[in-house]
Amino acid sequence: MIDRYGRPLEDLRVTLTHTCNFSCFFCHMEGEEGLQRLLTPEEIALVAKVSMEFGVKSVKLTGGEPTLRRDLLQVIRLLKEIGIKEVSMTTNGTLLSNLAYKLKEAGLDRVNISLHALDRGLFKEITNVDALDKVIEGIKTAINAGLKPVKLNFVATKKNLSQLDKIIEFAVNIGVDELRLIELHPVGLGKDAFFYHIDLKNIEEIISKKANKVEIRKKHFRPRYYLDNLVIEIVKPYANPLFCAGCDRIRLTADGKLKTCLYRQDKEIDIIDILRGNYTEDEKKELLRQAFEIGIAIREPNFKFKVKEYAS
Repeated sequence: MIDRYGRPLEDLRVTLTHTCNFSCFFCHMEGEEGLQRLLTPEEIALVAKVSMEFGVKSVKLTGGEPTLRRDLLQVIRLLKEIGIKEVSMTTNGTLLSNLAYKLKEAGLDRVNISLHALDRGLFKEITNVDALDKVIEGIKTAINAGLKPVKLNFVATKKNLSQLDKIIEFAVNIGVDELRLIELHPVGLGKDAFFYHIDLKNIEEIISKKANKVEIRKKHFRPRYYLDNLVIEIVKPYANPLFCAGCDRIRLTADGKLKTCLYRQDKEIDIIDILRGNYTEDEKKELLRQAFEIGIAIREPNFKFKVKEYAS
């Protein structure tokens, strides 16, 4: 289904938990606030099943740290059973050395692993955890398990920009498929840390000169630069109408809301009473369809192009 700005709905991003074993100083926390009331795997699968009727093809599992959910494998299995084409996950990687093969067997297609520094002291300063070795081991295991493509997420800030060249070299040497350079968001903890924000324009220009091929991804119109052994994708959502114009995502929050935009708290539909009300499954599906129709109707780009008006 297409919203009133001509944007299709193709991606459902599911927050499995707000709990995390890291405490990164810039975490946007998926733009979520409020009490923790976790959805069950069956509730998540039901929402995803209805979302497919509106065009959703892929589900991204996130958190918090999704690997802290003990029923994570069940969530993945149910999503694949209902016919979701691609199930992926964003993780800090600390538990992947034990879980990667099990995740692959359950049906997980690929992973994004956060890695914001290779210097041990700086890594701990950013995450508040001394876990660099565990993350690196998790990345290696994910590659060996075939969770392809394995992508690294690097949030570029004034604090860790000096690490970028090392991260790129590491990604190439270890066999990572893609590196995503992500702009700092003024959302969640990022609001108070936004003075660490840097514009990715100059970095992108340097990378573009080294690239053999450049393409624009349909999602968010993100530019992708192909180096010899690595793809680098630039993620610049802040004050970027082009990014918002290419958004095909709706979010399912940890506490049971359909959230139409990371930045907006006023564009949400609470569906917990539908999921846990005294309804038959068919009645729940019909009510969820109505909720999705509302969500699509109120969806709008957070950053819009401004057309200048000239006096005649």
